[in-house]
Amino acid sequence: MVTSDTASPFSPKVVAPGEGKTVMLFGVRFCYKVETADCGGTLAVMEVEIPAHTLVKPHRHTREDEFSLVLEGTVGIRVGDRESSAGPGSYLIKPRHTPHAMWNPGSSPARVVEILSPAGLEAYFETLAPILSEHRPAAEYYQLAEDYGITIQDDWIPELERVHGVKL
Repeated sequence: MVTSDTASPFSPKVVAPGEGKTVMLFGVRFCYKVETADCGGTLAVMEVEIPAHTLVKPHRHTREDEFSLVLEGTVGIRVGDRESSAGPGSYLIKPRHTPHAMWNPGSSPARVVEILSPAGLEAYFETLAPILSEHRPAAEYYQLAEDYGITIQDDWIPELERVHGVKL
């Protein structure tokens, strides 16, 4: 039996299927399962549903490492200069400072668990959602990304869309 004299900085919690705050970025659904406050900021976990034939905007993080587990469907992935395909049960490792993109080339939605370490990026998605849905100026979008240490890889988009038959 393991014991500790120090209390955990967070409390136990169960997030049932279908529960968790949901943020929509166009057709991509982010459902928060573990947020900053749930774990003292050590990580964030989101279930992401990517519609058919959809590209998630290519980007790189400077503050977080990102790990993914494919639950349903097959996703295409580009990490740095390497492209591959990942089906259910596949794990994807996207280290900070490494540009990456993910897309769903299939005809049905793909579901992926995204794990970010450390936490904090979930606030980015919440702030981004109204910028996109209200079609606010692109400068606002790029400034928000910069504020969160994210660089958008716009130069990848035309090739990924053309080669893989996907759209943002």
